[in-house]
Amino acid sequence: MKKPSRSNSKQFEAHQSSMRLPGGWQLPPFGVHQVLALVIVAVALWSVALIWLTLQGGEQWVGSWQAQVKVHVYVDEKYQSSVAPLQESLKDIEGVEDVRLVSDEEARIWMEDWLGGEGLDAQSFTKHLPASIEVTLTESRGEMVLDDIRDAALSQSGEVNEDELQLVAAGDVLGTIRSLAWFATLILALAMALIVSNTLRMILLARADEVHLMRLMGAKEWFVRLPFILEGVLLGSGAGFAAWVLEWPLIWFTADWQMNLGIDLSGWSLFFPLLLGGALVGGLGAIIATANIVSPETEI
Repeated sequence: MKKPSRSNSKQFEAHQSSMRLPGGWQLPPFGVHQVLALVIVAVALWSVALIWLTLQGGEQWVGSWQAQVKVHVYVDEKYQSSVAPLQESLKDIEGVEDVRLVSDEEARIWMEDWLGGEGLDAQSFTKHLPASIEVTLTESRGEMVLDDIRDAALSQSGEVNEDELQLVAAGDVLGTIRSLAWFATLILALAMALIVSNTLRMILLARADEVHLMRLMGAKEWFVRLPFILEGVLLGSGAGFAAWVLEWPLIWFTADWQMNLGIDLSGWSLFFPLLLGGALVGGLGAIIATANIVSPETEI
């Protein structure tokens, strides 16, 4: 019989002494699969974080007034007789919660705050201000409510604050974007779970003999599946942490842009969502990968 060469013996000994970490982790060649899966899942989670950071910035730009949206309609002093009919027209619009006329005293206080100085005769300014009607919108409203308010104002010689209408429209768009963000998050979560599942499935197939031996020796199914599930959870949470770290350069590089828009993106708000979200998709992928581990008693 041909005696194996020294180089082959060393390779065999190196293969036999390959280190194995808890949860099924191994050094290469199998370790490379986990690394690739971690990178792919981290990039996917970073994309999810980018979506929610963008939404966070948009909501800050629109403002905290979204909980109770208000629009102001102005009527010039020469059309004062149109104020009462205009209020009634605005009240009849579906999606309008309340309509009230801003008092002269309230307008004076607002003018003093806006001028930012004491001792100024704000009363003389408020005399020349148009009548202001404050319209409060409901949270659930139709798409045409803004056009209806504009048409009602024009029919009674009034004028709508167009900047407020644009902010209301932006708030409605953000609501749609939030729904799309949840949909995209769920789709990416499913894709990440499948990536983790395929990775762990390859490891499981490579260790099929070991798993089968454990089952023949009486190991329960949960005992066999637990290391792979733990590995999936660790892989996912590790990817979530990596995604959280990767979002900070983006926040720092856009600091000046955030300051100009009056927003302040918080990376810390996504720490636990990314960590827990990664752990959940990793655990789900591991459960999918180990779903076909059967008891030896059920085998034919």
